[in-house]
Amino acid sequence: MAMIISEKRQNSYTPQFKARKIAVARPVVDGIVREIEIYNVSKKDKDVIGEFIKRINLAQLLPSKTDAPNFNIWQEIIEMTGANIGNFKHQRVFLAVQDKKPCGLLLSTIQNKKQGEVVTFATWPIAAEQRVKKAGSALFTSFLNLAKQKKLQKVKLEPVLNGPTDAVGFYQAHGMCFPDKYASVMTASQSRIAQTAAEKTEELNYTKLKHPFNVKLQNVLDINNN
Repeated sequence: MAMIISEKRQNSYTPQFKARKIAVARPVVDGIVREIEIYNVSKKDKDVIGEFIKRINLAQLLPSKTDAPNFNIWQEIIEMTGANIGNFKHQRVFLAVQDKKPCGLLLSTIQNKKQGEVVTFATWPIAAEQRVKKAGSALFTSFLNLAKQKKLQKVKLEPVLNGPTDAVGFYQAHGMCFPDKYASVMTASQSRIAQTAAEKTEELNYTKLKHPFNVKLQNVLDINNN
């Protein structure tokens, strides 16, 4: 079960939210280019991430989907993703943003400089019935590019099988597979990582910044009305 985030603090709370902008994806969605910014955030940002995650109420944001099987699991995954920040060694946390609104988080680790893992991963709408298409793909492409840069021999993840969406299908479309019919963990080899990273980078018009820069996200994001 997801960990429950503590109750919202009083108005005296001042977020100190720093991050490093590393990439921009510009996928074409419904004939329109929609920009998705990608940031690296650290465990020091856990509190402010918790603050905006507490404002995410999927039942209000997606009333048309509340009857979907296991809809509540999606909310739990969002909460778990935020709560897990800082709980693992060698973390890399990717944050997706569109129109100044956070819309997704991917928490990953690197083990022994040879293997990477997606620990938790979630996206959410930025307004009522306004899902950010390709946000998940942009986040996963960021992870694949990290794995490619680090020359990892393998990446792995354990997909959520009882959620409201086809998680396995998404990961298969992003280069992951089950090594055999008995496996519960999906993997990708070094060559597959490189191939998929290249394909998705082109598909999403994903651009890694040559000169990533630090920002204070509380100055550029609208996190109060998520």
